[in-house]
Parts: sequence; structure tokens; C-alpha cells
Amino acid sequence: MSAKKMVVPDKKRERDPDFVNAEIALKRAAQKARLRALQAGLGVIVIQDGRIIEERPDNTI
Repeated sequence: MSAKKMVVPDKKRERDPDFVNAEIALKRAAQKARLRALQAGLGVIVIQDGRIIEERPDNTI
């Protein structure tokens, strides 16, 4: 798959409030998931630097 960037006129570049709110909600959900995983002693799977890794409560990968 190739990644193609869309050219969007400056008028359309304004951030849609729905997308802003969704981004905030996703970050809040991610933080809650990390807290729950920490409480259970489990790791969380994330993408970091293009790699899929597991963040563990003891800070090991």
C-alpha cells in the first residue's frame, strides 16, 4: 500500500470540533486502559516508532 497525502485547501484545514473532541476522548480512554492494565499487572500493546511493543508495568519491553 502506498500512502498518498490529500491536498486540502486552507479553509478546510481548520480542525473539526468533533475530531478534536474525539482525540481528547481517545487519549482519556488510553490513559484509563493503561491504569487498568497497571492495576491488573498486565502490559499494554502499543505502536512505538513504527513497531508493535508491549509496555509492561515494570517498564520492561
